[in-house]
Amino acid sequence: MRVFLSPPLSPVARKRLAVVLPLAFAIAFLAARFLPGALSTAPDRADAVAVGKQLERVRVVQSRPTVTGYKRELFGVWAGPADCNTRRLVLVAWFGGSRCTLADDRSIADPYTGDGVVSHEVDIDHVYPLAAAWDFGAYAWDSARRREFGNDAETNLVPTLSSVNRDKGDATPGEWMPDKTARCTYAARYLTVALKWDLAVTESDWEALAAACGIEKK
Repeated sequence: MRVFLSPPLSPVARKRLAVVLPLAFAIAFLAARFLPGALSTAPDRADAVAVGKQLERVRVVQSRPTVTGYKRELFGVWAGPADCNTRRLVLVAWFGGSRCTLADDRSIADPYTGDGVVSHEVDIDHVYPLAAAWDFGAYAWDSARRREFGNDAETNLVPTLSSVNRDKGDATPGEWMPDKTARCTYAARYLTVALKWDLAVTESDWEALAAACGIEKK
């Protein structure tokens, strides 16, 4: 068996290595911590497994119907007093703080882009859009159920940059998806809401959600 040994490093080389290696590790750590997707664009395995199971259970329809009469107000969004309503509670949950008191200018990674954002830059997005929910069955719900859906902070509300939220509008996954590194997590969120509220996805939605996690249609 042949063994290859590297020649010993000179004192100067050892000093340089002592400086370079910690710096390299620090840069790698910061990239992983603050630049989501900087080191990997592969879907999160846990999300991909969850989405695979969710796709087997979600109700699928050919296309999205159009049901007249939709108004955002019918969902009673941002229930509660202005200084402690649902929107405020979502901001506190994501940006930190206590109860209804928001932490000062803390930056987080936007769940749709990975870019750093602070609370005054964001809108609160309904992952499964209100208008889409209306078309897929919420038009027939009573006002209490619609209000509960509109304020579902546990599963259906996330902060994102205002321009991103407006770009998405009421589009479903077959029409809009976030940045590539965020798509599988988004798919898991979207399907969680669909299953929780017994809302359908279209065939094109299903395909987009599967593709987001690298799942091939059988």
